[in-house]
Amino acid sequence: MENPLFVKLFQRGHYSLEDFTTEVFAGVLRSDQTLLDTFVNQVLGIQGTNFGLETWETYGDFTIDMIFSNQESLCFLENNTQAMAEKKITLLEKCEALLLSEQTQLMNVYLRYCSKYYNQQPKKSVDFAQFRWTNVFSFLESYRENSLVKAFLEFLEENQMKGLTELNVEDLGAISTLNKTLHKMDECLDSVAAEFTMLFGYPSQGAPNRTSERLKLLVEFNSYRMMKHDILLGSGGWSEMTICFDYEKISSASSNLAVWLWCDRTHSQYELLKEFFRQNKYIFAVQSGFLFEERPIGLRIIIQKPLSDFKAKSNLHAIHNWFIETLRVFKKFAHKTPQLTWNIPQ
Repeated sequence: MENPLFVKLFQRGHYSLEDFTTEVFAGVLRSDQTLLDTFVNQVLGIQGTNFGLETWETYGDFTIDMIFSNQESLCFLENNTQAMAEKKITLLEKCEALLLSEQTQLMNVYLRYCSKYYNQQPKKSVDFAQFRWTNVFSFLESYRENSLVKAFLEFLEENQMKGLTELNVEDLGAISTLNKTLHKMDECLDSVAAEFTMLFGYPSQGAPNRTSERLKLLVEFNSYRMMKHDILLGSGGWSEMTICFDYEKISSASSNLAVWLWCDRTHSQYELLKEFFRQNKYIFAVQSGFLFEERPIGLRIIIQKPLSDFKAKSNLHAIHNWFIETLRVFKKFAHKTPQLTWNIPQ
C-alpha cells in the first residue's frame, strides 16, 4: 500500500523521484545524529562523528545532492534513482574536480555514488566508492522501530529500490503481454509524429520506428516517450519538448499521458522562460492536469491526464486526440513568446 505521508508530499511538492528521495532521505538521517554518523561510517565508509548534512549546494553551474562534513572530512554524495545517464557522469567528474581543489584545505575528501542499478564507474583521483539503494535499505532495516525510517523503507519498497527478493511465475508471465503493450504505445506515439514535427520539428529521440530508443528511455526515466531536444536555442543547459506515457507516479498514483516543456536552470534562456511563463500562465492554467514544477536543476511545464480516464475499448483514437490538442497548447505559448529563441518551425 502506498505510504499516505509521501503521496501527500509528492502532490504538494511536484519533485522528481530522484529529488524527492534525496530530500526525504536527508531528513531521515538528520532526525538522529547517531543514525547519521553510523550511516557515514558503515555505508559511506568514512570514520568520524558529529557529521553535518546539507542538500542542494550549488557550485558554479552544478548542484550537489548531499554533502556530509565534519572538521576532518568532506564527502559529496550523488544519488540516482534511474538508469545511468550521461549528465550524471559529467556531474561526478565536476564533483571530483571540486573535491581535488578542496583537498588543499581539508585532510580528507571523498566522493560517493548511490544508484538504483549497478553502474560501474571508472577510477577517480579522489577516494571514490559506489553503492545501491538496496544497501541503504539493508542498513536502515535495523532502525525500523523509528517511525520515520519505517515510512522511508516503505517508500523505497514501493519505488522498487529495495532490491530484488523474489522472481515468480506471475513476473515471468507479464513478459508475454509486453510486446502487445509496446505495439499499442508505439501506434499512439507514431500517429502523433507528423503533427509533432509540424509544430516543433522532427523528434530527436524516440521517433517513429525507434522502439529501442523508447525502451531505453522507459528504463532510464520510467516513461515511454518521444522528444525534441534543444527546443530552446542557447547555451549552458538542456531543453526539451516531450510527449509520453509516464509511469513515474509522482503527482498522482496513476499512470499518465503527459506533455511537457523542460529547461535546465543553467540554460541561457531559463530566467527569460520563467518570466514569460508567469506572464502567460493563463494559457496552461485552464487545462486540466496542468502543473508547473521548479526544481533545483530546472523547471517543467507539464499537462497530464490519467490513462484511467480513457475508456478501455477504442481508446487509441481518444489518446491520439488528447496528445494533439495538448501539443497545440504548448505551440500557442510559443507563438505568444517570440522574445524566446525557439528552435521550432515557423
